[in-house]
Amino acid sequence: MRRSKPKQSRTRASFTAAPGRWWMNLAVPTLPVLACFLGGATQKWSEGIVVALLGLILLVHPPKSSLGPWLNVILLALLACAATAFLPAEWFTQPAWRAALVEDFGINLPRTLSSQPWISLGCFVSFLAGLSWLYYMSALDLDLRDVRTQLRIFAFGVAGLAALCIALHYAHTALPFWHNERGFGPFPNRNQTANLFGLTAVVILACGQEDIRKGRKRWLVWLIALAVIVAGIVLDFSRAGVLLLVAGSGCWLGAFALRKGSAARIALGVSVLLVLLTVMLIFGGQTFERFNLRTGDAGDIATDFRWTIFRDVFQLIHASPWAGIGLGNFDAVFAIFRDASLNGARALHPESDWFWLWVEAGWPAVALTIIGFALLIWRVFPLQEGTNQRFRVAALIAASLFALHGVVDVSGHRVGTAFAGIFLLGLALRRPAGVRPSFSIPIIFRLIGIVLLIAGIAWVFATRYEKPLPGAIGVENEMRLATAANRGRNFTETIQRTTRALEWAPLRWQLYFLRALGKVGARLPASEAVDDFRRARFLEPNAYEVPFQEGSLWVTASQPALALTAWREALRRAGSQHGSVYGVMLGIARPSNPRLYQDLEKFGMVHHDLALIYLEQAGDETFMAALQRFLEHDPQLQTFTPQEKITFFKHWTDRGDLAKLVRAVERHPEWMSDAWRGVVKYHASRNDFRAAVEIARRYGGTPALPPVAQGSSIDQLRQALHANPDNYGIGFQLYHEQMQQGQIDEALMAVRHFTDLPGCPPYFHFLEAEAWAAKENWERAWKAWEKYEAARAR
Repeated sequence: MRRSKPKQSRTRASFTAAPGRWWMNLAVPTLPVLACFLGGATQKWSEGIVVALLGLILLVHPPKSSLGPWLNVILLALLACAATAFLPAEWFTQPAWRAALVEDFGINLPRTLSSQPWISLGCFVSFLAGLSWLYYMSALDLDLRDVRTQLRIFAFGVAGLAALCIALHYAHTALPFWHNERGFGPFPNRNQTANLFGLTAVVILACGQEDIRKGRKRWLVWLIALAVIVAGIVLDFSRAGVLLLVAGSGCWLGAFALRKGSAARIALGVSVLLVLLTVMLIFGGQTFERFNLRTGDAGDIATDFRWTIFRDVFQLIHASPWAGIGLGNFDAVFAIFRDASLNGARALHPESDWFWLWVEAGWPAVALTIIGFALLIWRVFPLQEGTNQRFRVAALIAASLFALHGVVDVSGHRVGTAFAGIFLLGLALRRPAGVRPSFSIPIIFRLIGIVLLIAGIAWVFATRYEKPLPGAIGVENEMRLATAANRGRNFTETIQRTTRALEWAPLRWQLYFLRALGKVGARLPASEAVDDFRRARFLEPNAYEVPFQEGSLWVTASQPALALTAWREALRRAGSQHGSVYGVMLGIARPSNPRLYQDLEKFGMVHHDLALIYLEQAGDETFMAALQRFLEHDPQLQTFTPQEKITFFKHWTDRGDLAKLVRAVERHPEWMSDAWRGVVKYHASRNDFRAAVEIARRYGGTPALPPVAQGSSIDQLRQALHANPDNYGIGFQLYHEQMQQGQIDEALMAVRHFTDLPGCPPYFHFLEAEAWAAKENWERAWKAWEKYEAARAR
């Protein structure tokens, strides 16, 4: 009886009966929706707005109850794991990459575990905000109707956001603070948009089912909302969204159907899921094609880029202290460890929330997170009738899928999706929770609220007015102003601003590169700029653009030796693009620095693929000399692929000495199959048309010809051609019969009827050459062969 009384009063409490709490039922679910609307709060200014609002909520309405000693200890331990970034580095094992930065590159790193403590401080505030939001949602004292109200407001808000995404997508526009490459969704990465929509669909199902159960017509609104969410997932083009939608819906429908074991409920759940899958298959389009369902090949998923990222992440974890490398340092450090995942794009994150936490905060943080999540899940149960069990099951499924999705995505590191996932987890907890009010908890969280409010306002203010606030915002502002100063040739200001920013972010390669540009422009000793360029290349060891731009700058500074050194590194990094990059280098060096151009020639002549690029661009006066140098390096052409040999001899044929080509082929008869065009051109230039035609016929091959038809006489074919003079098939049959019977002149007349027509098939020129060769008119046979080659090349 003592338990039933408070439970009864809570059940009867309503949204309208508690006018002092209406703002909370609106503000709490709106905060994660607002974070998602603000581009996912992935920029510091938008995160500042969300953090400031959270601080304001904590000031006005802090948690009144404690979550208990176990959860309190776990959350404090998580904060301590994040705070180890500010402990002295000598307390931990020094990784090799840190020693290299200090000893080999002369970078003056702070003495803390984190190489960038100011960056880590900003991330620590964000981490504190996330844990505070988790504590707030878990300890929030709500009536059962308040829980339903907040979930409905959240679901409706996300559905409205999805509708806005669809409208902007079809209008081919976007909000100025949405930066998505595909032009859909508020998040820069489509997987976070899909994560939000997929998990919200589960809540919408619970909202609709509740209204159907109560006999309300509002279920039609939720049906429309679900359709909007599904359309958003399809347009988002993310496999994750489809998987989350299907898995979440299937789990909730299964729980709904199996709760009482009713056959009708089970049939209804299966039917709804099949309808949902049918709609996705019909309208999924390219989104479903990404699963390769038609071919049954799942290789695209198994060999996804993230798996190679994971391999390299383990190398970084192995080479780092047990406490991690400090919050906010993954991007800067991981580039040094990339091997299996190496490509032209920089990896900003490890494609996994859990690995990201492991790298930056250490394995204890991962263990504590798993234990804390398990304790919170324990507080969801029991799921009894009359405790919002349908809504809570939906929220629990969504929160659990969010955590699982974090294994292969980073939605937990994006404020918008992280706050949404925490919101759902908090509302899944059993209420009343049976916790006691605490005197200290409100005081602590009001203090935290003050910190978050100040930090959020400072982030917004510093972004708006480009203030040098220590941390990530100050670094971005200083780098942007330094870039503007460099363009305005104010090199002293460039050096000053980048030096200040490097005090906060000593691992940011762009700052070293920009400062080196300023030092070159200010005409400081080249060694100073060289040191900064070396640091930039070490911290960004993968992108070829970094040493390429460095070399281009040294060209303008008349430092060909330094330019060649940088450009060699650029070619090493360029991979499959190194041929085109080498061509650009030649184009820069030719008019500006003859010495560098010669050095590039020497470098290219010992690399077979670069030699072809050089020969293609070389002037006529230097072509044969360069070609001869390559032959001295590779006299047997062993480094060439078959296609490269054809290209090599084509350049020689078009621009080189044909007499030397013929002599080379006489010494190497095996080259004839690739060099025959140059040989026949040489013989034709000496009026030896017979040799030219015979070699061309031997090595040039025979084109594809129409099939030979039997049973028609020459007279019949003549009459048919007369009736249909543009019929290529009849013309070929007539030519063939005439050649078979030795009527070569008549065959020539037939074939030339077609070669005089514009756009005739190239094989008619080949047939004409064959006829002239049969008459031993080698000059005309050669001219017909030339026309055949020209027509085939078109």
